[in-house]
Order: sequence, then structure tokens, then C-alpha cells
Amino acid sequence: MKAEQKSLTNQFAVIDALISQNQLPSALKELKKVEKKAFDSWSYIGIYKRYNKLGESLAAEKILKKALKKNDDNEELIAVYSNLLLRQNRFAEASKYTEKLKGTKYASLNSELILRKALLEDNISADAFYKDSQFYQVYYDAYKGSLNPIWLRNCALCNLRSGSYDIAVALAPEAYADADDAFFWALVLYDGGHFYECLDSTDYARHFLNNYADKSAFKTSEIQLAALESDAYMAVSDIEKSELARRDIVMGLDSLKTKTADEALLPVMVLNSAIWARNQGLEDRCADLLFYMVNRWENYTPAIILYSDFAYTSNLERKEDEEILALRRAGLATLEMQKYDNRRKIPLSDAMYRIEKAAAVTKDPYLSIAKLDLTYKMNPNVTEREKNRDLWVILEESYDENEKYKTLLVQYALNFLLRTKQYEDAFNLFKRYIEDINVTLLGSDEQDLFSWPSFVENLRLYDIQIVEFAAWFAAFYHMRNEAIRLYEYCVYESGGILEEGFISQNVSIASCMNLAEIYFAERQKEKALDLYGRAAGRESRNSTRSEIFYRIARIYVAMGDKKNALRSAEYAASLYPENARASVLKDKLQK
Repeated sequence: MKAEQKSLTNQFAVIDALISQNQLPSALKELKKVEKKAFDSWSYIGIYKRYNKLGESLAAEKILKKALKKNDDNEELIAVYSNLLLRQNRFAEASKYTEKLKGTKYASLNSELILRKALLEDNISADAFYKDSQFYQVYYDAYKGSLNPIWLRNCALCNLRSGSYDIAVALAPEAYADADDAFFWALVLYDGGHFYECLDSTDYARHFLNNYADKSAFKTSEIQLAALESDAYMAVSDIEKSELARRDIVMGLDSLKTKTADEALLPVMVLNSAIWARNQGLEDRCADLLFYMVNRWENYTPAIILYSDFAYTSNLERKEDEEILALRRAGLATLEMQKYDNRRKIPLSDAMYRIEKAAAVTKDPYLSIAKLDLTYKMNPNVTEREKNRDLWVILEESYDENEKYKTLLVQYALNFLLRTKQYEDAFNLFKRYIEDINVTLLGSDEQDLFSWPSFVENLRLYDIQIVEFAAWFAAFYHMRNEAIRLYEYCVYESGGILEEGFISQNVSIASCMNLAEIYFAERQKEKALDLYGRAAGRESRNSTRSEIFYRIARIYVAMGDKKNALRSAEYAASLYPENARASVLKDKLQK
């Protein structure tokens, strides 16, 4: 056999020489002689290859069929013949052979058949390729056969869609092909809760961008990378680095060259920086960013609502003590008084104008709620009873209107009723709303639709804000088990990432603090400390952070740890000097 193989190899070399010298008839004649000496799959494939070079397609196919008759389970022969049939769009014939290649190193040919057939013959929509799980193995086999990372991305999309975040993360390659590839996997890692690895991937993506002459060749941009980095730092409670990640973008807005995908990110980034500046007491910087936003993106609802709130608070006059009033009567002013008197103010009328103008264009129900709220704030003579009456009238009128508006209005009304201590009315409104939702979502038509067991069982059907209200009501009515379950869902489960200790990015800080307080009351002090610590890392308002560290100090006092209690109380008082409880506790511990 070795002698035959050597002889066949020599004859192939002669034929190749004849082809290269363009002596095609002689080459064809020699090839027909060699055909009789073929003894294994590779010799048949060698003959097939040379028939193709000579343009003898019929003879090429004939030799493959002959080989397959002798050895119908040979993977190489099946793969070569499948490839021939696919190149000729003979899908029905090819399917008989590619099916045998599943699980082999040639499985990508079966993947190609399925995808091409689905696209050309079955008329499957493009979206289905990323939503239908039947294509998952097809993509993975295609990756194994080609090592092209785009196929792995398709697999990851299938996993993300089904909620299998860990599997999607596990597919990430050891090395990235380019900036777009690195950015895609950074997004996957973020969705999977691997935030530090996400930041590493954004660094790789930026390296690709900075070392490529034509950055426009990539879909990924510096703005997209900065936005993702900012979110990742926020997710790990590093607020300062989150702000730094977007600062260069925010401070250079007018000189930026943006792509279409960037336009949706920019207003969000600027808004986050405005909120950060306001929480740090940087009112002038916050005002500058707000003015920029409402003029550049005049229909961007979150910016208009923040602009409205800033307008209201900037026009509030503080209550001054007798010492400051005496200085004013004498025509004197301290530097702090001058700073306060020269603070930036936004006219309430301008805020109302912008709300009405944007609402007329967008029809956004958030703006309708913002308008109602600002109307009450602009008219201090409206009594609580009149507000109460207006709210109930509006709630009745919205009963059959757009569901989103109804939900927002209910949330606004619940906040108002709880703030004004109308607890029973608030709970009745909450129950009525849930009953309406249950009819729509669960198809129930019973008279009394609300029950705590049913609500707890179907938590994912409701907005997280509604579940937070439910948790508050459960705690208020001393329903211990329900309150803990609901708060733990909001804090740890509502975001979809179930990693131990990970706090959902959708939950409010208030809910985190309430659950930590319940843990403390339940004598689970370590869990309370851990949750308070994580909540403090996510919060940028010094007043709220001060309250959190005051509560941490209380827990340390209960544990008999005076050193850490004093340290926490001192930090709470330094963060927000107006926190009287923190100052009192600090003084008490220092004695």
C-alpha cells in the first residue's frame, strides 16, 4: 500500500505539473488512468480536486459518488460531497449527507445547510435566527468549524434571551477579534453580573480603537465604551469612578463626533452627571448641564423632570436663624450668605412651559404627572383636601385609559396618600390596582382578586415600584414573612442576576434600607451591616449616606463594638452635619 501510495503521489505531481503548463488534455488523460488506482478516501478526494481544476464538474461528482458507495460513513468524503452540493444549492440532497456530520469536526457544513435553507427556501425572518433555540447548536458547530467569533455571539444572544446569563458568559473567547467583538462581550459580561471582567473587556475594545487608523471601521465608539464603563462602576458601587468614566464625554459635548447609536446614550450620560453634581452639592454645575440638556434634547422626559425639580428647589427660601437675620439687617453678609443669595435659580414658569411643550409632542404620561406635581408646588394655597379630591377624580377618569398612565398615576397617588398619612386609603387604592392588573394579566374574574399569597407567587408580573409599595404595606401591617420576601425580591432578585449579595440596579435605596432595618430587628446584624454597606456604596446623596452610616453605628452599638460605632457615627456627622441624630450619637459615644 505504501508503494501504491507513493506511486499515486508521484502521478498526482505529474498531473499537477501538466495543469500548471496548461497541457490540460494530457492532464485529463493521466487523471483517468490514476482513477483506476484510487484505494482510500484521500486518493479519491485528490482525484476529485484535480477534476475540478480541469473544469470537469460531472466527472468530479461522479468520482465522489463512486467513493461513497465503497465507504459511505467516511467523514471526509461526506464533507467534501456535502460542500459540493451546498455550492450548487442542492439542499434536499445535501441534507442526507450533512445530517451524518453532526457532532464531527465538519458539523459546520450542516450548520450552513440549515441557515441557507432557512433563509432561501423557508423564508424565516432575520429576527428568528436570534430567537429560535433550534439554531443554537447550528451556531456552535459553525464556530467550531470556522473559529469565527461571530458564531459565538449568536450563541450568546440565544442564552441571554432565555435568561441563561452564566452560560452566555462562559462562551466568551480567550481573545477578541476587534473592538466590536470586545465590546459585545463586555455587554454580555455586564448582563451576567461580571462587572470587573466587563471593565477589562472595555479596555481591550479601547485598545483596538486607539490602535486602528480608521475608527469608523468599527461600530463601537468611545461614547458607548464610556457609557458601559460608567454603568459597570455604578454596579460595583464606585460612584466616583462612574462619574470619571463619563466626564471626558460630558465635558466635550460640543466637539464630539457621534454615531447614530450614540445619540440615545448621550442624554442619559449627561443626566447622570447632572444628578451626581446635584447630590454632591455642585448646584452651578448641575444647572449648566440641565440647561444644556433641555435646549439640546428638549423632549427628553427625564431631563425635563429633573429641570422642573431643580427649578422648584432653587426657588425655595431657607429658614434663617436670628444671627443671620441680624447680619442682613445690618447690611452685612458672610461668604456663605453671599453664595446662597447668588445661587442659580430657574423660573418655575419656564419649567412649566418646557413640560407642556414636550408633553404636547411626546404624549409621555410621565410629563402629565410632572405637570400635576409642579402645579401643586407652584400654588401653595392648594389644600391637602383639594389635592386629595383632584387625585381621586383623575384616578377615576383614567380608569380605562392607557395602562402606563394609570400605573404612573397610581404610584403618584400612593406616594401622596402615604406622605399625608392616609394609610387605609392608600392600601385600598393599591389593592384595587392589583385587582385590575390581575384581570388583565391572569384572566381572573373573581370578586376578591387580591390576596398576599397570590401576589407573592406572581411578583414578576408587576413593576418593581408596585412590589416596593407592597413590601411597605406588608411591613406596615406587621406581616413579617411577606415583608421580608417582598423586600428580598426587590433588593436581590428583581434585576435578574441571582448572585449572592448582588443588589438589583432597579431597586430604590429606601427599600434596601427598609430590608436592612428588618434584618436588624430580626437580630440578623451581620446581614443588616452587609446590606447597609452595599446600599451606601450605591448612593451619592450625602444626606442619605449619612443616615445609612448612622444606622450602621446603631448596629455596632447593639453589638457592643464601640470603636466601629464611633467611627461610623463620626463619618455620618461629617457627611451631613445637619443629621442631628448622628451628631448626638457621636457625642454620646465620645464620653
